[in-house]
Amino acid sequence: MEKKKKRNIADSNISKSGQFCCITATPDETRKLGEKFAKKLKSGDIVFLKGDLGSGKTTFTQGIVKAFGNKSFAGSSSFILVNEYEAGKCKLFHIDLYRLNSVSVRDLGIEEYLFNGNIAVIEWPDRLLDFQNDNTWSIEIEAEENVRKIKIERKRVKSEKGKK
Repeated sequence: MEKKKKRNIADSNISKSGQFCCITATPDETRKLGEKFAKKLKSGDIVFLKGDLGSGKTTFTQGIVKAFGNKSFAGSSSFILVNEYEAGKCKLFHIDLYRLNSVSVRDLGIEEYLFNGNIAVIEWPDRLLDFQNDNTWSIEIEAEENVRKIKIERKRVKSEKGKK
């Protein structure tokens, strides 16, 4: 009988500019993928986390928070809206918009979190209207039975400035 090859998240290749897809089977694997992904983040990056309730968005964020050396447990920010963590020379903001209706960034007043050289991880980003940024990552997590399908993609928005 042939042995199943063990999936190793650390061997996964998250490309700098392209796309990456992975399947995780446990919350620990999802956290480890978040840790690995965090190495790609830099000041000014915004991460859109998409997925249904319970799909693993906060678990993935826990890995990101841990990668920046934070000892505190990253819990769901559903009741607080924003949790703040250290991320080297900048701050890491975990923003959860689940309890809000669709609003613009200006209506929320979260520009400081998004546009001042920090890193923002946003759950339920579909609640933001009229939002564009050149440093955005999109992460889609789909829960199926006992696994998570995770798609990571770098989104580049072409600026309208300078166009004639």
